Amino acid sequence: MKILSNLGNLGNLANIGAQRESPEMRMALDNIAQVDGEIQQKIFQLGQAYYEENKAKKEDDLEEKYAPFVQMVKKLEENRKGYYKNKLRLEGLMMCENCGATISYGSVFCNQCGKKADEKSEDGGMPVSAPETPKCSQCGAVLEEGSLFCTSCGAKVG
Repeated sequence: MKILSNLGNLGNLANIGAQRESPEMRMALDNIAQVDGEIQQKIFQLGQAYYEENKAKKEDDLEEKYAPFVQMVKKLEENRKGYYKNKLRLEGLMMCENCGATISYGSVFCNQCGKKADEKSEDGGMPVSAPETPKCSQCGAVLEEGSLFCTSCGAKVG
């Protein structure tokens, strides 16, 4: 018990030391923390800029060390799109595959662009991706190759 009591006293001494920290030390620590935050923000912006410039490239055209990250972000964006479409469906809406407009669920034609609601345009509509990746029929998440069940909702594939 005496050992635990002594450890508690050591913790109190450390807190007292921190409370007696000089204003100059506090300012130095605050400046370091602020610059660390700015560095993290710039690294994030750099990654975002790199992704935006390279997301349209084929995997073989990407630098090898960055390709897995770009591919993962693409996959996450596809999953997000699936979740968003599911959200719209739950609201009685859907997204036009040609122009991206939100329209009533079950619409055959888009009231914004006039195209069939389930067609994608090759001329200026929403970007048409390479071969369609397999998606879960229940939640719209992108499925891993060879999956028997969806990793997002657990639904059986196929």
